[in-house]
Amino acid sequence: MIQNNMGTFWLADFSNTMRIFTVIVVTEMMVVVYGLSFLSLDMAFLNQLAVLSLLAQLIAISLIIVLSYLRLWLNHFKVVLGLFILLLISVILTSLYTRFLAWVDQVLAFDLIADADLFNIKISSATCMTLLALLRYFYVQDQWAWQLNAHAKAEIKALQSRIKPHFLYNSLNSIASLIAIDGQAAEKAVLNLSGLFRKAFAKKRSLAPLWQELEWIEEYVAIEKLRFSDRLNYLTQVEETLLGNEIPVLSIQPLIENAILHGIEPSNQTGTVNLIIKQQGQKIHIEVTNPYHENYLSDGSGGAIHNIRKRLALHYGDKASLSQQVNGSIYQTVLELPL
Repeated sequence: MIQNNMGTFWLADFSNTMRIFTVIVVTEMMVVVYGLSFLSLDMAFLNQLAVLSLLAQLIAISLIIVLSYLRLWLNHFKVVLGLFILLLISVILTSLYTRFLAWVDQVLAFDLIADADLFNIKISSATCMTLLALLRYFYVQDQWAWQLNAHAKAEIKALQSRIKPHFLYNSLNSIASLIAIDGQAAEKAVLNLSGLFRKAFAKKRSLAPLWQELEWIEEYVAIEKLRFSDRLNYLTQVEETLLGNEIPVLSIQPLIENAILHGIEPSNQTGTVNLIIKQQGQKIHIEVTNPYHENYLSDGSGGAIHNIRKRLALHYGDKASLSQQVNGSIYQTVLELPL
């Protein structure tokens, strides 16, 4: 198929509901504008306008059907040849309708069409010009959407690449603190980290099933448990029906990482990080809670959250949300994703 260098086909898809509506509205506007050329204050004008409107909509709907079926075939041709074939089809289809309408007008003696040939030329010309205008408009729309999508994908990849070193540094810091205390635990942590990175970054992708994200979290928590031992409790409550749903890669793991960094590390007391994942309406409700230490401050605490928010916006627009609040001695992070 012939694609331009932006990755879009020259012939747009007319089968989209919004585009069908656009074609119908534009067609009716053309009828009204054309009707002004023979405007008069009598019933004859209204009759002519009604017939013209019926004809225009029949042509428009027929062309939409034809384009829907022939789009893939026409996109195999170069633009100039493809447009020629498309315009030829339009002229033939328009001529068939106008000739039939002129014949009906003559048989029933409505006298709404004075010159059938001239009427055919006018309608065919108007159809071709309208079609070309709509083709250009939808083509530009497709290019704009393609550029936005490409930009979003590039930004998502850039944001993910920032997560990787951040995730790696924190994990290595955890392992480094183990070396002087427990060499065997440090060795085990290195093996866990190796396996985690092998699975997490084997393929470049922006989405992963929920069950896989939870596996990565379990392996990360296993590394941190070697460092914090009994000080870290990790509890999960997950609805099994949601495990197959895809979510942005590493969208929950940084929340658990932050919970351990800000909730467990600052205190010598045992702390619990809770992860609850359930369905609420048409959304996946993800809740992470950890102990809150009012006087504890850490550099870079908002970096991961900002990163996740940006990726959510690129993936879902305003359909996803990430909020944080303090409830007494508990710090709560709530992530909501559309199903």
